[in-house]
Formats: sequence, C-alpha cells, structure tokens
Amino acid sequence: MIAQDYYRILGISPEASWTEIRRRYRLLARRYHPDRNPDNPEAAAQFRRVTAAYEAIQVLKLKTQAKGRPRPGAQNYRRPRAFHKESLLEEIFGIRGGSPLVGSPGADFRYDLQMPFAAAIRGMETDIRIPRTISCGRCRPTGETFGQALSCPDCEGRGRRFGGPGLLRFGPVCERCRGRGMISAQTCPQCHGQGFWVEARQYHLSIPPGTRDGARLRLAGEGGEGFRHGSPGNLEVVIHVQSHEMFRRVGNDIHCQVKVSFAQAALGGPIRVPTLDGFQMMDLPRGTQSGRIFRIPKAGAPGGIHHPPGDQVMEIVVTTPDSLNFRQVEILREIRQLGQEELSLGGL
Repeated sequence: MIAQDYYRILGISPEASWTEIRRRYRLLARRYHPDRNPDNPEAAAQFRRVTAAYEAIQVLKLKTQAKGRPRPGAQNYRRPRAFHKESLLEEIFGIRGGSPLVGSPGADFRYDLQMPFAAAIRGMETDIRIPRTISCGRCRPTGETFGQALSCPDCEGRGRRFGGPGLLRFGPVCERCRGRGMISAQTCPQCHGQGFWVEARQYHLSIPPGTRDGARLRLAGEGGEGFRHGSPGNLEVVIHVQSHEMFRRVGNDIHCQVKVSFAQAALGGPIRVPTLDGFQMMDLPRGTQSGRIFRIPKAGAPGGIHHPPGDQVMEIVVTTPDSLNFRQVEILREIRQLGQEELSLGGL
C-alpha cells in the first residue's frame, strides 16, 4: 500500500499537519470502536484499517524528519511521540493497560444520627457502633497464603481482563485476581480468601452545644480500607435534630407559645412557663393581651465568636373556653354589664 492510501483511509490530505492527523484518527477510532458497534464486522475491519494507516503515517513522518527533507506543512508539524499501543489506549480511550492496578483510596462511610431537640441545644456525649471491614493482617490483605502467589492466568498479571480486537485488549478489572494480577492456589485460613472480615467498631462522639440540623462530624481515616494499600476513607456522621412538640429554633432563639386563660391574662400573677430545663415561674402582668412577647435572656442556643447566645421567646396566647357552667356564665355576664356601665359613665 502506497503512502497516499494511508491518508485516503483517514480522509485527510498528505499535507495535513500532525495535529490534524491525530484529531482525524481519534474521530474515526471512536466512530468504528467495536464497543459502539457490537456484532458489526465491517466496523471492526474499518477500525483495524484506520489504526494500521495511523501507525504507517507515524512511521513515514518519523523517517521524513530523520532524513531532514522539507515537506509541505512542515511549519505546523510537531515531532510525534514514539508509537506505543498501550500509551495510545490511554490517550484515546482513557484505558490504562500496563502494570496491575495501583492503589486507590477507600470509600467514605456515612452514619445518620438522630438527636433530641434539647440535646442539640445543650450538647451531648454518645456512643455509636458501626459495622466495618477490617483488613486481614495475615495475608495483608490479598486473601492468599503468603509466599504462594502466582501470576493470574486470566489477565496475565495485568489486573485487567483481555478482550476485543487489535488494540482493545484491556477491559474491566479481572474478577479472578480482583485487579491484583496475582492469585494463589491456597487461600488465607484466617479470612477464608476474602482479605477482610466485618466487625462492629464503637466510636465516642462529643456533640457540641448548639448543633444544627444537618451538621456533619468527620472522623478521618475511619472509612473503608484502601485498595492495594491506598489510604482509608473517612467516616461522616450526619446530625438529624428531631422536632419538638413545644419549641422551635429560629437562629439562636428558641420560640414557644404559653397559653393562659382570660382570667389569668386579666388579673395577672404567677404562671408556669416551659423551658428546656423544665418549668419555671414567671410573673404575668395584669391585663396582658394575646400575642404579647416575653423573653428569658440567654436561655436559647449558645452563640459563637461573632454571635451572642439566643433567648427563649414566649408568645402569650389567651384562650377562650368552649364550654362554661352556669356560675361562670353569670360571672361573665356581670363583667360585661360592668363594662357597659363604665362606657356609659364615660359618655360613650
């Protein structure tokens, strides 16, 4: 096959720059990739022709440069790298086909912790137990007996399975050796070939006062084990603050409603009000109207460096009875009558 045929297969001119040649090859390689054209022998054959043409053009350009002969488009030509099938796979398809898989970090774990409303405001100490995988110290952690490892016959020690025509040899991680590239005829008697075992590990947590719903605590290095001696993952504890039947948080303030009767609001006097630490007494002024706001300073959530602690905010709600006995009705009628007489005396 003459040189012009190689350029014709790629659909470019012999004067094309190396950048244009490589861009064209990438386009055609993706188009006729066997994974995109399953059960299509014509696409597979075209892929092999395109690859062979690209290799031949590289050789021609290297020879031309070595001879030092000028050629059209030389000002745009950059010396191509030495052709290597595995490096080309990495460049075009993002597939690494060399040595067995390198180490990678372990997975991050998540634990959802439910907290009572009062505990989130005041802080708490608690213990949690989480099942996690522990690497086998005997096989470190290959799952195989030390000193008896052999090259995996399925992947030939590369950690990935072979498959596909031409350059497309490196597929997914080898299931037999789990990407290690090595196997053993005898499994580890301690972990039974798994390389790990599962156990529950206990952690002591100190939840700071004023913790908000959705806050996260991160325990570095307490996640999943890394692959092939990679760094372990992290454990992330997500706080979920439970709702309270009486209180709600607004910023650092704690809001609640205090219900009083008409007589209590009118006459005033001591009443019991709820707090996070129990009930306490408060002196209600005479003639308090429904909706009036009272505060207990610094009884809310603790503040930070730039934020003061919150207050407990109480809204007075004057209730109206829905059923009255005869005596209560008579008293209310008398109060109403007295009120009308005061209006008459006032000239209204």
